[in-house]
Amino acid sequence: MINHPYVALDCRSILARCYLLLTLTTLSVLSTFAVTPSAIAATPDEQANAVLLPFLDLLTAPPAGDARACRMSFRVEALGETRFPEGQLPTLEFALQPPEKLLLKLNSQDTSFSACRDGQKAWVTPAAALPPDGSPSSPDKTFPPLQLPFSGKQLGILPVLLEVLDKGTAPLDTTACRVLDVRTRPEISRLLPPEVSNWSVRLWLNPEGKPLRAGVRLPKHSIVLRVDKLDFSKDLPASLWTQPPGARLVTPGDFEKATERLLQGIR
Repeated sequence: MINHPYVALDCRSILARCYLLLTLTTLSVLSTFAVTPSAIAATPDEQANAVLLPFLDLLTAPPAGDARACRMSFRVEALGETRFPEGQLPTLEFALQPPEKLLLKLNSQDTSFSACRDGQKAWVTPAAALPPDGSPSSPDKTFPPLQLPFSGKQLGILPVLLEVLDKGTAPLDTTACRVLDVRTRPEISRLLPPEVSNWSVRLWLNPEGKPLRAGVRLPKHSIVLRVDKLDFSKDLPASLWTQPPGARLVTPGDFEKATERLLQGIR
């Protein structure tokens, strides 16, 4: 059982709105796509698009590129107001194969937790990580597809929707990074609900244009991730989604709670 004070971070919101962590998030957060040697001389918009487009393309139907899946590894530097000591950063692994496969793994000093969706089946481990909270999920609820409602070719409109601000350069370890802030253009944001429009991402890019750090800010939450690995591929091994012994099958509603608890347990 995870017994930690919680800071709510809606993983599903990150995935649905911009799929950066990320991600995210992250997220955030971003690929092994080809980057020209003169990336640091590119305009802020060109660099931001080069980072974001490969990841967003995965979520379109059909994608414009060959990649159909990605796998990422991050270290969590900060969650809200909580900053973690260097050398004790929790790790977050993320695998995505749209439209129906998703895996999240969290490892910290005293927490190890996984949540996986494979089609309409989902599991979490350890089984005790999702205690009952008195609000049972609807048995009729189903998983929505992990896709954006347009094709990869339509991603060409992205520069029209996003505002990219060049924040200059800043050191990250021994690397001089270009820092970019990305958000929805104000004139577009005014047309959207607050929960969809009020987000921003700060990217730290090395001289080759590869993201080394991503900070994601939502209306009520924020997370800063150090990007350790991000690979794109046509598919991921079937074994990645296999339910391990002792894992607990969960409903779509409980899977949502599990992913929230996964990220909340970082603190």
